[in-house]
Amino acid sequence: MRITVTSFLLLIFVTTFGQTHEEKLLERQKNKVEIFTSGEKDNLQFFFNEQVDKMKLSEDLRDDYYGIILYYTNKMGRIGDRNKGYTEAEKKTKLDAMVIQLNDEVKEILTKEQYQIHKESFGKIITSVYNRKGWDKNN
Repeated sequence: MRITVTSFLLLIFVTTFGQTHEEKLLERQKNKVEIFTSGEKDNLQFFFNEQVDKMKLSEDLRDDYYGIILYYTNKMGRIGDRNKGYTEAEKKTKLDAMVIQLNDEVKEILTKEQYQIHKESFGKIITSVYNRKGWDKNN
């Protein structure tokens, strides 16, 4: 009997948690406003492959670099979510801060030459976002 009650309570907990988790995912998806267009996302993929070739990264370094790029671009991609309520100026400030953080992190693992290639290539993608959003690069 005790096992049945425990099993029943566990089933209720798992069902409730699953529904709550699913509701959160649906809410997050509803609020999603991408900062990168599909074309910019395509450029990000092309950019990564082109970068790795130019930088001649080892497999381990490439994986580390990719992890950093993916982490920050996913965070950047969610800046525009409706539920965050950011103004355009706040979105720009947040994006700028994330670019600085990304650059600081990859600088630690890349050589000077590799880092320069990264900055030039990633800068083009960020410039594309700025141009589309009508943001001034100097402010």
